[in-house]
Amino acid sequence: MARNFGNTLYAFFIKKKAEYRRYWLDFAVGLAIKFIFFLGTLYASPIHTGSEAVIRLFGFSIWYLCAHVVSKLGNTVIEEAYLGTLEQVLSTRARPWQLVFGLIVAEILFSFLWIAIFFVMAVLIVGVHHFWSGLVTHSSSLLIFGIISLIGMIGVGLTILGLSLRFKHVGSITEVLLYYLLVFSGFFLPPQFLPDFLHALNALSPLAWAVKGMNEGWSALPPAIMSSTAWILLGMLILITQWNWARQSGRLGTYV
Repeated sequence: MARNFGNTLYAFFIKKKAEYRRYWLDFAVGLAIKFIFFLGTLYASPIHTGSEAVIRLFGFSIWYLCAHVVSKLGNTVIEEAYLGTLEQVLSTRARPWQLVFGLIVAEILFSFLWIAIFFVMAVLIVGVHHFWSGLVTHSSSLLIFGIISLIGMIGVGLTILGLSLRFKHVGSITEVLLYYLLVFSGFFLPPQFLPDFLHALNALSPLAWAVKGMNEGWSALPPAIMSSTAWILLGMLILITQWNWARQSGRLGTYV
């Protein structure tokens, strides 16, 4: 089983490498757009302390990584169906969970390239000394809350992936969700500027809990874990039920 999964992961690496070689300009434009958004946050709400610099930079970077993963999960079924390769992929020896897990791992690892480029450029603009002074204070919480939020957002991606098996174009609304999370998770606009109903919605957001944990400390850890766990369980449930429905109804390989 381990060898089979290794082959599956290697296949996704080859595919991702080919995507980057063919569409490198599209990815570079995406990086430029994200960087413009980050500059907008700096001008809209200037940074005054090292803690603010670290939280905003890490919050944006986590969102950037999650956006890659969620977008890929939300659109992979319709992309493969349009290409006519979905049934070929599903007919391989790899089990469905290996395909999903391989897709997620490959997307995360390759996305680190663009995250690293963005991160270095952003640190230079914010100021290395300014950034370092905040990093010393928040280093442990950044790592833990970042991992927890990434797990929760993978759950969101699994939910959208499951829904895309029945509603083929559900991935098209993924960008709306992602830009909502960008603007209202608490690192683009300071939390105190958000109305109460957005705070209520953000109780469901793994990214919002990550930013809250970075701001308020370990008291936000239990609800952050609960939020991410709930999304993972919901995503697995929807994916399994919609997978079974698509197989029974003969809609697995269609794009309409």
